[in-house]
Amino acid sequence: MKKLCLTLSLGFVLVTGFLSAALAQEKKLDKLRVGGGAAAASQIALWLAKEAKLYEKHGIAAEAISIPGSSLALQAMLSGELPIIQLGGAASVRANLAGADTVIIATIVRRLIFSIFSTPGVDKMEDLKGKVFGATRFGTLTEFAARFALQKFGIDSERDITMVQTGGPPETVAALAAGKIQAAVLPPPATLHARKLKFKELLDLSTLEADFYVNGVVTTRRYLKSNEDIVRRFLKAYIEGVALARKDKGFAFKVMAKYFRTEDKEVLEESYNSVVKTNLAIPPYPSAQGIATMLQSLEKENPKARGAKPEEFYDGRLVTELDQSGFIKSVLP
Repeated sequence: MKKLCLTLSLGFVLVTGFLSAALAQEKKLDKLRVGGGAAAASQIALWLAKEAKLYEKHGIAAEAISIPGSSLALQAMLSGELPIIQLGGAASVRANLAGADTVIIATIVRRLIFSIFSTPGVDKMEDLKGKVFGATRFGTLTEFAARFALQKFGIDSERDITMVQTGGPPETVAALAAGKIQAAVLPPPATLHARKLKFKELLDLSTLEADFYVNGVVTTRRYLKSNEDIVRRFLKAYIEGVALARKDKGFAFKVMAKYFRTEDKEVLEESYNSVVKTNLAIPPYPSAQGIATMLQSLEKENPKARGAKPEEFYDGRLVTELDQSGFIKSVLP
């Protein structure tokens, strides 16, 4: 009987120990809500880390929320709902110029990975004058990219065209097909859909000689100051997810298929080759030159951009730390 009691007691201690360890481990995970878009390949970094459970690996119980459009994501961050977001540079810089407490902490895409497509009859950029041009939403990177490209070809986006909001990339392609707009700027994989529908690719914006802050990680200086370790661990997961996608094409395809809601191999190949494999920057240092280029492009709409310095908009300390410590090198293929 004593032997049985000893066995039961030992078993109880072991079970209690395992439960305590499990609870202790669970308590170590810091809760964090993050957000960003999901329908474009340039947005996939956030979701790679989620699907590989890398946030948990680095001690974060992350709730990742898909938000259609940079302006909405920015509002959620500034309200405190989502302390860290994946955001296009135009929205972050504009908000900062308006007095918001935004700070760019990583740049994952530095080139404008968009193309301008047009309906029949619009054969060159100059033909866009007088036409209706589609951008997903005002204040987003697609709008900025469109206005930047138009300006390069001497087209005034305020006077020479009519720019309208079209929704997400799929809705933009649908608007082209319905004849509601005559041209639009599209990211991969919507570019493939546009080609299949025989729309003309007027311009591949990635060929433009310019460095940008296109997409990356944004938070507030207030949150960064009081939660630096959480932000550091978030960046570890974020960077490791991209590195994993480069090493494991099958994993990358699986994640893109889920968030793009398609098993179309052509779509996945286009997205992987044009973005994941070649245009997701590791290490994701904030792009000072990219921010400078953006400020220059915004001078006309906001005089404050003229005297602003790129250093006012970013903080690259954590990426530098992760690079110099050897962490980034350790996760790369």
